[in-house]
Amino acid sequence: MTKRTDIVYVIPRPEIGGAEKQLLRLIEHLDDTQYRTTVICLDGEGSLLDNFHLAADQVIVLNRRGLFDVVTFTRLLGHIRRIQPSTVHTTLYIANLFGGWAARLAGVPNVVVSQRGLGIDPQHSRIKRVVHAILNGFIGTFSDARTVNSRAIADRMASYGWDDCTVIHNGITDKPYPSGSRLLDLRRELQIPAESVVLTAVSRIDPKKDLVTMLRAFRRVQAQARDTYLLIAGGGFDAYRRQLIEEAHRLGIIDHVRFLGFREDVADLIVLGDVSLLSSVTEGLPNAILESMLLARPVVSTLVGGVPELISHGIEGYLVPVGDAEALASRVLELVRNPVQREAMGIFGRARALGDFSVQTTVDRTTSVYGKPVSARQPVAVPMVPVPST
Repeated sequence: MTKRTDIVYVIPRPEIGGAEKQLLRLIEHLDDTQYRTTVICLDGEGSLLDNFHLAADQVIVLNRRGLFDVVTFTRLLGHIRRIQPSTVHTTLYIANLFGGWAARLAGVPNVVVSQRGLGIDPQHSRIKRVVHAILNGFIGTFSDARTVNSRAIADRMASYGWDDCTVIHNGITDKPYPSGSRLLDLRRELQIPAESVVLTAVSRIDPKKDLVTMLRAFRRVQAQARDTYLLIAGGGFDAYRRQLIEEAHRLGIIDHVRFLGFREDVADLIVLGDVSLLSSVTEGLPNAILESMLLARPVVSTLVGGVPELISHGIEGYLVPVGDAEALASRVLELVRNPVQREAMGIFGRARALGDFSVQTTVDRTTSVYGKPVSARQPVAVPMVPVPST
């Protein structure tokens, strides 16, 4: 029997998020006769931990604490040295820094780092942005391959010295549509009349998603199309959720908005909806849009990050300026009033999702990065670089 190649994946935490779901999907679809996979979670357990246990050969959970957690770094380094993988593949900033540097010190032949977002957060201080920029530049110097999931991210990371990024778009697998009875049950659960038009936003409750603008756009939609409802599904920051509820009350739309929190039935909610919405101020390559395309729902989204790599304006949906509630409302109303146009855009979106963003394409492009010839390196005896907390 051919010896399997060891790959170690390092992530901050196995929590539900776009990057984590994409990594899980990658591991699930790797050829397990060729690869033996270990997932190392730096920051403790999360809601996807059981899924990773099922997908990977081994899962190791560490518990990073604070800014200079030498103990966690030393344990991470020890695990990598014990496993002796041919590749260590890290995902997201803190894992790139901790895991990538540990892999370099351990003499791993191929260190692959992945950035999945633009690194723009309205809540970050100027100092934190400067530190991130410096350390992202440092990450670029010790990694063998740098991957991103959109051309927009590649362009941004080039400013940090990542001038040779490999773009590997998110992958998706087809899934069955919910039955008509299931959709009727959902309408009853959510108290939405049978003939009402439904707008669905699958979104983390986070200021980066600018859901205040979405609510203000929905007020404009409601003024001209009263029989519409807005579903917002996703977990996140409680304080921001309270702010959104207060804003919905102030706008007089609370009776037509459903704040659903985290849901396991996101695909059903997308199919229940007639139009999918995204109002973010920053995005990498949003899975919510890709899922909506797969399920044949048109999308109205802000023109940010990798979104135009998914949606061609006027074909699979519409793109509007960030923070422009009037433009968002105008495009939504156009689709609310035109079911034939909704259906056509949905068909185009599904065809594009299945044709251009298959999970097998993602797997093939990722394993080609693992297979690039690299020269083995000896462990490097250098001092550890201080690591900031996320």
